[in-house]
Amino acid sequence: MRDLKWLALISLLGFATYSQAIDNVLNIQRIDEKVDLDGELNEAFWSKASDASNFIQNTPVAGANSIRKTVVRMAYDNSALYIGAEMFDERDSMSLTLSQRDDPGNADWFGVVIDPYHAGTIGFAFSVTSAGVQIDELHQVNSIDNSWNAVWQSEVSIKEDRWIAEIKIPFSALRFPKKDMQKWGINFMRNVRRKRELSHWNYYNPQGINLISQLGTLEGITGVESPVRLSLTPYVSGYIENYDGSSGYTLNGGMDLKYGLNEAFTLDLTLVPDFGQVQFDQQVLNLSPFEVQFNENRQFFTEGTELFNKQSLLYSRRVGGVPINYALVNAQVDSNETIIENPGQTQLINATKLSGRTKKGTGIGVFNAITKPMEAIVENKEKSERRRIETAPATNYNVFVLDQNLKHNSTVTFTNTNVLRNGSTYDANVSALGGDFFTNGQRYNYSVYGALSQRYENAEPQLGYKTSAKIAKTRGNFLWSMTYNESNKTYDQNDLGFQTTNNLRNLSARIVYNIYEPFWRFYRVRTNFITSYARLVDPNEFSSTSVYASIIGTFRNFMTASLWLDAGPTRNHDWFEPRVTGRFYEADRFLGVGGFLSSDYSKPFALDMTAGLYSYDEDNRFDCTFSVSPRFRVNDQLMIVLASDIEYNRNNEGVALTQNFEVPVEEMNPVFGKRDRLTVINRISADYIFTNRMGLTFTLRHYWSKVNYNSFFMLNELGQFEGAIYDGMDDVGASLHNTNFNAFTIDMVYRWVFAPGSEMTLVWKNSIFASSGSTNESYFQNVNNLIEFPATNSLSLKILYYIDFWETKQRLFSN
Repeated sequence: MRDLKWLALISLLGFATYSQAIDNVLNIQRIDEKVDLDGELNEAFWSKASDASNFIQNTPVAGANSIRKTVVRMAYDNSALYIGAEMFDERDSMSLTLSQRDDPGNADWFGVVIDPYHAGTIGFAFSVTSAGVQIDELHQVNSIDNSWNAVWQSEVSIKEDRWIAEIKIPFSALRFPKKDMQKWGINFMRNVRRKRELSHWNYYNPQGINLISQLGTLEGITGVESPVRLSLTPYVSGYIENYDGSSGYTLNGGMDLKYGLNEAFTLDLTLVPDFGQVQFDQQVLNLSPFEVQFNENRQFFTEGTELFNKQSLLYSRRVGGVPINYALVNAQVDSNETIIENPGQTQLINATKLSGRTKKGTGIGVFNAITKPMEAIVENKEKSERRRIETAPATNYNVFVLDQNLKHNSTVTFTNTNVLRNGSTYDANVSALGGDFFTNGQRYNYSVYGALSQRYENAEPQLGYKTSAKIAKTRGNFLWSMTYNESNKTYDQNDLGFQTTNNLRNLSARIVYNIYEPFWRFYRVRTNFITSYARLVDPNEFSSTSVYASIIGTFRNFMTASLWLDAGPTRNHDWFEPRVTGRFYEADRFLGVGGFLSSDYSKPFALDMTAGLYSYDEDNRFDCTFSVSPRFRVNDQLMIVLASDIEYNRNNEGVALTQNFEVPVEEMNPVFGKRDRLTVINRISADYIFTNRMGLTFTLRHYWSKVNYNSFFMLNELGQFEGAIYDGMDDVGASLHNTNFNAFTIDMVYRWVFAPGSEMTLVWKNSIFASSGSTNESYFQNVNNLIEFPATNSLSLKILYYIDFWETKQRLFSN
């Protein structure tokens, strides 16, 4: 106890404690005998292999010895690495819950991360839970790609005093240099779920920047050549869809191809892709001036894209997204015409990725995708004639990246994105160059960035720029950073990227203090303070100031709690909400407070709760939020999570009307409204896992948001409200602005991995999207009315089969 008190005091003063960084070394042996992958480690070579043990905690007590013994041994042959790990524990104490692939769930797990270049810039991570569920990740300097998937094998066995994991990682799943004697970076990890203990063989100091910069060394691999990395994954799929009594079906087929051009570079190609089974987007009622950014759920665009996303210029939802002229069709339709068809999504023909890194640390990435032309069909009701309106021309999307590794995990990166459209529709191009530099020991970080956007619509290209600089302390208990960002009014990366604002310069500062070691009733505490100041670039006018502070701590009973404060101490000038260039809205000063509680997930029942409250200068204006999410682990196979979010905005202020055809755009006075908004989101998620290769997931989401406008005002040139001669009503007294929006979706997926890399998925999708001006109903009345709207139902079956050239060749010749 005395030691813990001293530890807490030293931690509070900001000094590092416990173990210093040690580069452990493990020697690996070559084997010739066949390995029977059964989770038993019965082969003779296992007992002769060097072992890695004496794991050190990363959490909850950084630097302390692990509470449970772990012993890891390795071997290799011409085609693969083999890992045998023994995790000692009492059988009754082990957490053996099943989960979907890439999700550790509530189980104990063991893993390995491998950096074949030992440069601290990339790590291939392979983990397996005590229930046999596989997890793989790709670690980068500043990110972890959970969507990366490799084909490898593992088996687990449970004993009275330990659980054992036996893993086979084919060399085809890795990229490594072409040389006779290899020297790789490596670390082993173990998680004891009930104790929240994460430990490593080579100490992973939480004060460091990442895991892959703190690896041990693997020696002894010699005479291994990178195998032919060629795999094909053909698929077939079928869909039956029904909407409002009309049914139809489609049959699809295509293929994904992966080919290792050499030991470092891989080509990924998808031909006639099918993304019909991806999860529904979480649709919302958007009253803001900015586009809603949705998650990318298509595997091809999430896997192996870390190089393309490094400078945040690729928003892959642009590829195969909404046609560029989709919203312009209504303006081209005569009064006697009806829109028969207007597809809301462009069709992707193919997409290709080429990426890798040379021996000298030069990363190269090339991404290319082609979409077909899209058309709307309109019909003349009098003449029964149809015509076509182009909504998107044939388009080529391209991304090119060069990324050079330097000392101390520093990098210099160049990225170019390019969109070429057939015909008269404009083309777009963005080029960016940036450097991210660390000092020796990675204690300080300096970064600079500049980007140039070009839009080719007429003879003269429209040019825009964006630039940023940052300096930060990145190691230790006490951290800080200062960041400057600027972009002019013509900078635009939205053709292949995502951007909400431009024409701003922003200066921000951040201070962080983390306590990594236990003290008093806490295991770990993190504090955060951020302040910012922003101005418009052209004209040079004030925009905003903000202050944010938070503290989050994990108690010794593994409950996590947080408190936060968010303030706008000045009357900020919002230059975007008016939707008219050169006009601003003078926003109220505000103060927000809130927090959350999250209980121990290892228990059969856990609970998450959040709450927040914002108050404003103006009387009777406030925002409040509350959410609750109980989690029920019924047994090791069934997990149910419920969630309810409620948000109420009283007298929220925002644009109601900007269009006025009688005056020039620069003379418009936007009409603002004061409105009450209620949003309720309910979700039900359930997972039933039959085996570590077969499971059923169910996700239901109902989003409801209703908006009632109370009064309307004209926005004057000082950004303030004046009385408006506008009541927001139509000729019969109905509101033109009140909105009732519903989005109801169900995704139910049965997945069976019947062979490594091969799977069958059966998916049922149901959706209702409805919008009206009726806002008088209660929540339950609204749900009852929602049932009357027609629903879209889709049932689909997809089978894909993984074929690896190297494995197939080995089997053929061995027979």
